[in-house]
Amino acid sequence: MSATITLSAQPNTDQGHASDVLRAAYRQVFGNYHMMENDINPSHEALFMNGDLTVQGLVTALAQSDAYRRMFLEPSSPYRFVELNCKHLLGRPPRDQAEIVEHVERLANEGFEAEIESYTNSDEYLSSFGIDTVPHTRTNIATVGETTLAFARTKVLDPGYAGFDNPAYSALQASLTSGNTPDVVNRKGVGAAGTIRINWTSHRQVGIARRSVQKSVVTQSSLSSTIQSIQKQGGRILSITNAS
Repeated sequence: MSATITLSAQPNTDQGHASDVLRAAYRQVFGNYHMMENDINPSHEALFMNGDLTVQGLVTALAQSDAYRRMFLEPSSPYRFVELNCKHLLGRPPRDQAEIVEHVERLANEGFEAEIESYTNSDEYLSSFGIDTVPHTRTNIATVGETTLAFARTKVLDPGYAGFDNPAYSALQASLTSGNTPDVVNRKGVGAAGTIRINWTSHRQVGIARRSVQKSVVTQSSLSSTIQSIQKQGGRILSITNAS
């Protein structure tokens, strides 16, 4: 999952930076797949490098490309396709079954391109990334407006830094259908650890310091119970991140 990269330079003033943004966009939109020569669209790249296409426009064009259709739409169930679209274009997992159904119906009734535009032209996309920032994972830490479930589901969707997004199966269907926390203990990943760090503050005195920042490293299976324990103590969660 790519980190935040913003195209801050004016068009045509920093080609090196634009090239970095272009690579990050490919990595994010295509889920870290190795791109072959026939997967690349030179016209999209040229428009972006010349300053005629924003990052938002580039991301839309890549996700509406024949390569994206072939890699993710054609081999996937509609359910898995929506999972991957949410991850690639909004930087988060689907929130619930209703969101999945909404997108599946749009895909069936309005088509592939309309389904992609429903993400990249949405208010959520613009408020999260604007027009000049490559989408990136937003729920791999505690995020305002998102639930603990979003963090757990993000862990399930993450194949690790050396992995890639497999279109073959839905990773979250059971969790989204039931509303339960998905099991990430036995998930397969490449280069990803299985522990989570919680940073929190306590209202109780700890040694000679008051409200000292505490750190708890837990497994996914004990995440919810640890959070509940912290809250019962009157503690406040500062962040939840991968321990690695």
